[in-house]
Amino acid sequence: MKHTLRSVCLFLLLGTSLALHAQELSFLGGVLPNTPNERSSYTWQVDYRQDLYRNFAASISYINEGHLRAHHRDGTAFQVWARLPLFKDRVALSAGVGGYYYFDTQPLANGDTLNVHGTAPIYSASATAYLSNRWFGRILYNRISPSGQIKVSTVTAGLGFWFGQDKKPTAGKLGDAPEEYSYVTENELTVFGGQSVVNTFLSQKALAYAGEYRRGLLPHLDWTASAIYEGDPTIIRRSGVATQLWAVNTFFNERISVGAGIGPYIYLDHKHPPDANHHYPASVAPLASLTFSVKLTDHWIMRLLFDRVTSNYNRDSDIFLAGLGYRWPNRG
Repeated sequence: MKHTLRSVCLFLLLGTSLALHAQELSFLGGVLPNTPNERSSYTWQVDYRQDLYRNFAASISYINEGHLRAHHRDGTAFQVWARLPLFKDRVALSAGVGGYYYFDTQPLANGDTLNVHGTAPIYSASATAYLSNRWFGRILYNRISPSGQIKVSTVTAGLGFWFGQDKKPTAGKLGDAPEEYSYVTENELTVFGGQSVVNTFLSQKALAYAGEYRRGLLPHLDWTASAIYEGDPTIIRRSGVATQLWAVNTFFNERISVGAGIGPYIYLDHKHPPDANHHYPASVAPLASLTFSVKLTDHWIMRLLFDRVTSNYNRDSDIFLAGLGYRWPNRG
C-alpha cells in the first residue's frame, strides 16, 4: 500500500514540476462483462494522463469495478503508455501497462466483511478523438489480473478535458506548460462537512466533519495537519488527527488546484474492542487523499476532499467532504 501510494504521489509531483506537456483528465463509464463466477456489472474510471514525449505517456487512474455478488473492488492504477498520434494529432491510439493497487470488500459467512488489499498487473488499450481545442472522447479497455483473486476486463467510454496553455490538437506539438512553476500554496484554514462510508457490503454511512490547516512548503508540495471525525456509522466511531504531504498543481491562473496526499492517521475507534484495561488505544492507519479547490476571492476558497482510510481490522472507510477555507500569505 505505502509503496504504491508513494509512487502515485511522486509521479504527480514530478509531472507538475518538470514543465511536462498535455495534461489530460477524463471521466469514463461502462461495463464489466461476465466472469466465470460472477455476473456483469457497471464500472467507472477517472484518468489523469500526462504525455511525456510524443509517443510516450504515463497515467494515474482511479478504477471502480462496480458491485459484483462477492466483490466490491476499486483501486488506483499507475501505468506507462506507448502512444501513436494519427490524422494531424486529432486521433491517438495507445497501449498501456502498469500496476494496480486494489481494495476488495468481500462478504464472510458470519455476516461480517473482509477488506482485502493487494496489487495486480493491469493491461490497457485506448482510442482518443480530440473533438475541439479542449475536449476529447476516449474508449478504454482494461484487463486486471490479480493472483488468487478474480480477473476482470472493463470497457468504458467517456469525455475528457485537456489542460494547457496552448490549444489542442496542434500538429506536431503536445501543448505548452508555463516555463516556471513558482506558485506556493498560501496558509489555508478550512472547515469541512460531509459523509463517511464504511467499506462493508452494507456500506454504513454517517455525517463526518474535519478541519484542515494547509501550507505550501515548496512549489507543488503542500503539508497539512487535520482533525477528522468520521461520525457514528454503527460499526465504527472513529476520530483522530492526520498529517500529510501533497503533490499539487494549479490551472487557469491559479484559480483551480488539484492534489494527492498521503500520511499517517492517528485515531481512536470507540467501537473497536478495548485492551485488557478497558482502554481504547490509539492506532495508526495510512490515509490517502485527493483534493480539488476553486479560488472564490483573494482570500476565500471552496475545497472538495476525498479520504481513503486503510485499516488492519476490516474497517476501511471513505470520507467525502466539502468545505470553505480562508487563505492568508506566507510570512517567510
